[in-house]
Amino acid sequence: MEIFINEVSLEGQFLTEAEFRDAIKIFNSIFELINQKIKDRELYKEDNNIYAKYEAIKGDSFNASLNQLKDKSLKTAFINIVFNKSNPKQWRTEQLHYSEDLFDCLTINNDYKNIGDTSLAEVAERKSQNSNREYLLVNFINSSFQITHPLIINCCLITVIKHNVEDNQICIDGVDSKQALEYWLENKLNLSSLEYSLDASEPPRDEETLLRDTTIFKKTSFRYGGRFIYCELTTSQYWYVDSLHDGKAAHLEVFDKRGFHLGEADLQGNIDTAKKDKDKTIDLS
Repeated sequence: MEIFINEVSLEGQFLTEAEFRDAIKIFNSIFELINQKIKDRELYKEDNNIYAKYEAIKGDSFNASLNQLKDKSLKTAFINIVFNKSNPKQWRTEQLHYSEDLFDCLTINNDYKNIGDTSLAEVAERKSQNSNREYLLVNFINSSFQITHPLIINCCLITVIKHNVEDNQICIDGVDSKQALEYWLENKLNLSSLEYSLDASEPPRDEETLLRDTTIFKKTSFRYGGRFIYCELTTSQYWYVDSLHDGKAAHLEVFDKRGFHLGEADLQGNIDTAKKDKDKTIDLS
């Protein structure tokens, strides 16, 4: 697979040093997970000098914004994690698209942005020539590339049109958070980083259980013990994570559509009806 840093997602969207600082922390966490989980991949970046063209903190280039960070260790961590440890290539040394080609990208504002002669154009050209290969764009947060992916939670779907021909639409997956990457890895590569450890000292998060599967469960507005209650789509049963148990004792509570207790389920969804408690109910009104 091929992963590209989307420099076009630097749009001067950060108004303060603090906002940019938080964005760099998120970006670092994405690459920490990439380096940990994805071994068989090629990582690409734009030429280093090009970042002087793109704004991060409004009014300042990306490079100038990096120099504004009060926490200098964060800048060092960014360079080490994203560039040194990840060792990205410069895609221009093996460029496939012509710099004169016209590429436009649909943004969250429902308009088109010219992205010719950028990393995004290069990804689009590569995918058009090799549709069977996996491609992923890593975006900075709060950019105009936030059109919700219809199939993968928290991810975005970036649509590129070449030469103004509607039939030349090229759709590329994008992430701008560690959580989005976790869902993408699970969906595309079956590499789950969301599995709950039985040695954990805290109850599992919802996304560490089968409740994360939106083809099976729908999150409701109901809560019990501070945890969201989920409705199983095929049975209308209600499930939530028991927040009082962790590690090997972690489990989910299961109720029928009227709110009466059916039993406890393990994190794989196997219900133990012997644990049914007739005095335990949930209010669904």
